Amino acid sequence: MHLIWNKGLSEIQIYKTASIDRRLFSKIRSDADYHPQKQTILSLIIALHLNLMEAEDLLSRAGFAFSPVDTIDTIYQFCIENNIYDFRIIDELVYEQTELINPYTAETSY
Repeated sequence: MHLIWNKGLSEIQIYKTASIDRRLFSKIRSDADYHPQKQTILSLIIALHLNLMEAEDLLSRAGFAFSPVDTIDTIYQFCIENNIYDFRIIDELVYEQTELINPYTAETSY
């Protein structure tokens, strides 16, 4: 994952920050046929502090895109555009807008 190296971060920092299991992260990294869930990609985007263009590129490579009609996608896009990379703030925004626990960062989603 060249994005990690370009950001000067370690793989451990990224998967821990994104709350992704080490084995899942390893599978994403080593298995070209594996397609992670969108929520996993969004967590990686936040952990990597990607800008919007980088985020859209990573989502596209995984077969996804931001949906303008999906509230959670809109929140993530807003946060990226405004350099908000704190999962607690993102979770609060998701809850305020949907009254749901953020399924993208809830531990049960992994």
